[in-house]
Amino acid sequence: MPDFTPLLDYLGHSQLARTMATSAQAREIAATCHLVGSLVLVGALLPLNLRLIGFWRSTLLADLARVLGQTALLGLVLALTSGIALMSQRPFAIAADPAFQAKGALILLAGVNALLLRLVPAWRLLDQVDSRGTISRFRTAGIVSLVAWAGVLVLMRWPELI
Repeated sequence: MPDFTPLLDYLGHSQLARTMATSAQAREIAATCHLVGSLVLVGALLPLNLRLIGFWRSTLLADLARVLGQTALLGLVLALTSGIALMSQRPFAIAADPAFQAKGALILLAGVNALLLRLVPAWRLLDQVDSRGTISRFRTAGIVSLVAWAGVLVLMRWPELI
């Protein structure tokens, strides 16, 4: 397992950590951005994953993937950057929390799932074919993504579950 101690130490002693420690307003802004980013991410992925599973077959998957994929990426960037800001206050304590570790594992699973989906030849050809159908790999990717992101949201809200 990689040693994240230098990274956590750097984060804990950064200007960002000092700003977060001294400004209640900065903490509130970061917490709000983290929530909004998470909601944008999951809100964009929910209909995309449902479409991958087989709902709304009359809607072209290529169109949904283009719009909702970019929206989800925006939400991910917002959630990650604000999450790092929040973590800077107590990086070692947060990194040691089992709920945070489970959340990280689920985010990693969702990311690997998304990358593997993009390697499927049918995904790369969505713009060139009628993408009104779905294939088993798309269904699997949609289910894995739904489960992973639902788990992340649950752990955000109820970290004491682990």
